[in-house]
Formats: sequence, structure tokens, C-alpha cells
Amino acid sequence: MEVALPNLFGGIGVSEGVRLARGGLVAISLTVAAAMPALHATADAATAQTLSNPTCAVPALPHGVAKGSEQGSWLSGPAVTALTGGSARHGFALDGGGLVVRPPMRSEVPLLTEDQAVCGAMASTAGLTATATQGVAVGYGRVSVAAKFFPAITGFPSPGQPASKYPVVRSFTDRLAWMVVVHTYLPSFSCPNERAPVRLVPRPSDHGYKVFMIDARNGADALVYTEGGPGGCRSGAREAPTVGVAEESYSVPWTLVSRDPGGYSGTIEATVLPCDQYPGTVLVDRSDPGVEVEVTRPYGPACSPPVTVPISLHAAVVTADLPAVIDHDPVGQLNNLAALAALLAPPAAPPSTTTTTSPTPLVPVDSSMNGQTIDVSVGEVVTMQPLPGAEGLSFTSPAVSTDPAILGPLTSSPQPLVAEFRAWEPGLADITVPQSACIHPGSDQTPCTGPFVVHVVVR
Repeated sequence: MEVALPNLFGGIGVSEGVRLARGGLVAISLTVAAAMPALHATADAATAQTLSNPTCAVPALPHGVAKGSEQGSWLSGPAVTALTGGSARHGFALDGGGLVVRPPMRSEVPLLTEDQAVCGAMASTAGLTATATQGVAVGYGRVSVAAKFFPAITGFPSPGQPASKYPVVRSFTDRLAWMVVVHTYLPSFSCPNERAPVRLVPRPSDHGYKVFMIDARNGADALVYTEGGPGGCRSGAREAPTVGVAEESYSVPWTLVSRDPGGYSGTIEATVLPCDQYPGTVLVDRSDPGVEVEVTRPYGPACSPPVTVPISLHAAVVTADLPAVIDHDPVGQLNNLAALAALLAPPAAPPSTTTTTSPTPLVPVDSSMNGQTIDVSVGEVVTMQPLPGAEGLSFTSPAVSTDPAILGPLTSSPQPLVAEFRAWEPGLADITVPQSACIHPGSDQTPCTGPFVVHVVVR
């Protein structure tokens, strides 16, 4: 049966290992209520380096509704009436004191601007823009988060290998902080062992909040508090609130260092900060010959000085080569506010139909093809599927090519579970799996019979 649960964290990192799933876009149709006045971007010299791009353009955002009633997916509840821009109008608490908000004193003025807080929230690894069309409440006040949630660490996957440890926040008590509040989705999950329907009972105090908060004086210690609520595979079950450290996303400068002779890959050097988490491999954009190096970094004063690191560069798809001229995507803070503004804008005329060239298909090889001969063309990629019983608990493939110059792996790294061999030049080569790879006493799969070989003719 299907049961809804509060979403914990919206940010999802994409690794090189799932390259074939990249590039998909989802179109969303939403109905938006009256929007609050636009928040005008301003620059503050004292805080420009600590939080966000001061030129970030904040669109007019919907503010939510006073009561949930029939619009259960919309932001509602105490945050909507308390946080209307500027200082909090009244206090409120979540989860029995897990998060407590009090109005600030009149003399307390944040150094960060409202737009910097919104831009910082929408650039965070927490994925707040996913539900921003359902309402956004913004304001500052005295904020305390219960001690049981600390020390808090990042709860969001890294896009690559970190250059340093994940940031940690030790406490958050009675701080003057900006808050950006959105509503969370209720994702579905399966409860196959439950025979009777699971009855989840929401409480009047449940609001489905995800709260981004950041110290309003120094732009540091950004947290995302996800409110608890009904959820689980047992009637009356509850999901506990969670707290994670948010980071912000940046596109950083890079330079091309070298191209591999085969044309598929190369090396670039990127300029990062010592506290940045950066990817080990980046791909050329599918839509244009551009490259972006995205890093995540903690909020707050910049760690310095910058350093240069090598990063592998791959073509957009495994059957392509690096373009002759590689463009540099814009650098600076990354956020989804432009996409959010497009969703909130009136519908535009449908785009004209364009014709695109389909990528070269992959050539799959599986266990049924032992001893066979296949023909491929230069530029095509042969994918070797896992053999039953051959890999055991390993996440790499034992398949090898007898002549990598003719049919070789795309990189020098260990082959993934589904191995990929690109046809570089005409000739003959075999893909083999040794007999030794078919012996895994601990495997619960039927052992494969080997040695395994497929003869490949590259034309």
C-alpha cells in the first residue's frame, strides 16, 4: 500500500556512475495564488562575500494562505502570518519546542538583507525551490533549535569528492536569524507487509514546514529544519523532525589543460576554495558545448586562499567526443530563481518544433552472447552487462579488452558494474571475462561459466 511521508532533504547529488540517467527535465503545471510584492535585490558591501550573489534577482513569490483547509499543499499556519518580510510579527514553535521563533527587539537589525537571505536559501543544497510555488514566508527573528539536534552536519549528498570535511554546526540558540519557510511534499512509499490500511493521523500542530535559517549578522551556520509529521508503516506512526547543515552551490572558473588522444575525455583545472566540495569528473553540457564546474561550500566568510585542482572532463555522452571549442558556463552562485520565475510567469506560446540528432546507440553485450562475433562502427560504445555470479559483491566489472587501442575503456578508472568499451579505430578485439571471475563461493547467484569471450570487429 502507499503511504505519504514528509520529505526530509531535497538535494540529490548526481555521480558519474549514473551518467545514463542525466539530462532529464520534468515539466510541472501549477496554479499560483496572488503573489506578494517583489523583493528588490540590493548589495551590502559588508556581507557580499559572506552570502550570495548581490545581483541575484528575486521574483515576486507567492506568500501562501492563512489556513490550510482545502489548499492542503499550500504553505499555511503560523509562519505565514508571522513572517511577512522584515521582523517577525509574532512568535511560534514547532514540534513541541524543537524550533522556537521569537520577535526581535526593535533595536536589532540584521546585516544581511532580505534578498540575500532568499537568494542564499534558493542557492542552498536543500532544494527549497521545489515547493516555492506553494508559498514562501520570509522574515527574521530570535531563533532557537533544540540541543538534541546538535552537533548538526550536512544532510545533503556531495556532488563529488570533498576537499575538506563536511561543515558542522554546534548549536543555534537565541540567534538573530533570517528564516525562509516553504511547504514540503509528502512522498509516497510502499508498506508491503501491512495487510490492513495504514491510518496516518495528522495533528493540528503539523504544518509540513521546511525552514531555512541563517545567522543574520554574519551569514554563517545555515540550517534546514524539516518539521516532523505523520508517516511510517504503522497506524498512528510519526516521523521525527530533522536538522541538517545547508551549503550553497557555486560555478567556479576552470581552464582546459589537455585532451586525451581518443577525443572523448580530457583534463581541466578548476579554481576552488579549500572548504569547497568539488566533483572528480564533469561532463560537457548536452544542450551546448559548455562546461560548468559546480561546487558546494559552507555559508559564512570565505575560506581562502583559492587553490587549483585537476578534474576529469568527459564528453556529454559516451559515444561523443569533446567539442573543438569548449565554452565556459557563467560563474558565480547557482540558484533556481530564474526557473522559479518562469514557473510563476503567465503561460507563453508553445515553442516551435525543432529537429535534433539522436545520439549514437549503445551496443549491449550480455551472458547469452558468449562466443559470438559482433560488428560495430568507430565511435560506438559496447556495454558489457554483468554476468550472473561473476561480480559477487563488487561494484566493478572484471571484463577487459584484448586491444584497448581498438576497443578500450573510456577512462583509466576501474570499470563500473556495466563496463563501457568505445571503438576507437578499425580492427579486431575481444571482450573477455576470465574463468577466475566466475568463482564466488559467497554468491547466492548461479555461477557463470567461463571463460567468457565476445569477438568485436570495428569497422
